[in-house]
Amino acid sequence: MRVNIIFHSESGNLYLIAESFKEQLKEAGLDARLYRIDDPDLHVHAAERNDVNEYYEEIMDLPVASNEKLMSADVIMLGVPSRFGMPSAETKAFLDHTWPLYLSKRLVGKYFYPFATSYVSYKDALDAIESVENWASLMGLESIDYPAFTHKDGEMMPQRPGEELERTARELSSIIKSQTKRKSEESE
Repeated sequence: MRVNIIFHSESGNLYLIAESFKEQLKEAGLDARLYRIDDPDLHVHAAERNDVNEYYEEIMDLPVASNEKLMSADVIMLGVPSRFGMPSAETKAFLDHTWPLYLSKRLVGKYFYPFATSYVSYKDALDAIESVENWASLMGLESIDYPAFTHKDGEMMPQRPGEELERTARELSSIIKSQTKRKSEESE
């Protein structure tokens, strides 16, 4: 079972969240991989903010997300920073390029799980999640039956994500395994 974790991170928060998810998914025996959404201005943010600079090289070393990476996944996890209740412009541009996948129905039946951060509020992150869930629904993706993770309060995460994120990642790994296994058994 391949889980592609795709994210856009400016501050490093979404990178740390995605990395935590990847570690727990791998521990659960799933093939989890990280991909970054291309951000041609990330170097500017890194030059202006120390927190961004701390994770800049690690983020840039990751492969760039693409339609091919979406198609190669059984489960797509999408991490988005919220901008006024919407996903970042970079995330929106990435999703806009999936139009051919919508027309060909290439993602129908795959699983989807969103997560988000916001500098403004918890509701702001939830609104961004709702936006990408609308995209997922139109693409024919099936939701993972677990509440979307949001990083509240817009504070920089510590170097190691806290207990709440680790617990969420462990529980999510278990849900993904059982939900995909159930679907596999039903199709046999």
